[in-house]
Amino acid sequence: MSTSSPRTRHRLGLWALTATHAANDFYTGAVAALLPFFVLHAEYSYAAVAGITLAATALSSVAQPVFGYLGDRYGMRWMSLAGLLAAGAGIALSGIVADSYAAVWIVVAISGIGVAAYHPAATMEARELGGGTSGSMSLFSVGGNVGVALAPSAVILVVGAFGLSGSGFLIIPAVVLGLVYALVSWRHLFSRTTPAEQTPATSRASIPDDWRAFLWLTAVLATWSIAYVGTSTFIALYSIERFEVSTGFASIALSLFPAAGAVGTLAGGWLADRFGRLRIIRTGYLLAAVSAIAIVLAPSPLVVIIATAVLGTSLFLPFAAQITLSHSYLPNRIGMASGVTLGLTLSLGGLVSPLLGSVADKAGVQTVFMIVAALLVAGFALSFVLKERRSSSETSAEPQDPAIELENANG
Repeated sequence: MSTSSPRTRHRLGLWALTATHAANDFYTGAVAALLPFFVLHAEYSYAAVAGITLAATALSSVAQPVFGYLGDRYGMRWMSLAGLLAAGAGIALSGIVADSYAAVWIVVAISGIGVAAYHPAATMEARELGGGTSGSMSLFSVGGNVGVALAPSAVILVVGAFGLSGSGFLIIPAVVLGLVYALVSWRHLFSRTTPAEQTPATSRASIPDDWRAFLWLTAVLATWSIAYVGTSTFIALYSIERFEVSTGFASIALSLFPAAGAVGTLAGGWLADRFGRLRIIRTGYLLAAVSAIAIVLAPSPLVVIIATAVLGTSLFLPFAAQITLSHSYLPNRIGMASGVTLGLTLSLGGLVSPLLGSVADKAGVQTVFMIVAALLVAGFALSFVLKERRSSSETSAEPQDPAIELENANG
């Protein structure tokens, strides 16, 4: 078949979409990477920089489910591109206006709204292109991990060379990868996503939304969110405060955290398709709790780096499984499920971040990681309330490699 076959288009479309996910979540990572520079160069307090994390997530926490609802109703595929560009513009401006904390808060909030607009639309399209399997969803999700992992190095390079005012260069990933996505998907960019196209209308009507199960999943994800945002926000500051290492050395753990998360995301999707989503979710939370305890008890910065890498891997093992599980709980509201799973729950960590910042100012950053460990133990316990559910649109055949899954789902 020619290169314009549906199979080839879907494969190319998923890879292009994954690239935009890397660019979009690059700006989430950039917020965390910029925080030490705001502390050292703009003399912000821990509570103040935690407030910047809040700026990135406060409006996003409310907006993302709204964008999910709009995606279900109108299938706004173009919103992923618009959100990506807004996310990039906000972060690009943040260092330029660093002399004004209020201005930084506003532009970072705009970036957060852009991230909120991106995720539901992009996740719906990824589900459509990948057939709804955990493996294909992990392939899309890992783009976000890669973007977050690259952010610290890029921020250090840019800020080190040009100062905070050089943050304008950080808009480049959004522009370049947004353009690539637009070129690949321009014929379908303004078409409606059809998240349930593989499910007949009569079958959809026979599968009701399980809101109770979805709320339990949301509670589990709330513990994940606070642990993720808390680690992203404070891991570099923890190494600097406790072991007096340089900003560059402290950023190693910050870079390894999402990089290890990429490994965990890919492995988790593969394992969930083979051994069951709930088993992988529970395993991930248990290992993550142990890793957080190791960070608290670490005798050296090297142990912190190693424990952070293990934490990133284990914390992201359940990631793709949690997304597809949310879709199975709300099969008639895929956009809403995506918006809450990737938005509201992830943003809860940002909402709690100023409180964690106050704890760090008063009791030290080490206390923050004690809280993270306790929350992960709670998440592990709550995961036993969850139940498995399969929607008719999920692939029932024996899963394979994500690339092969994609061919099978769309070939």
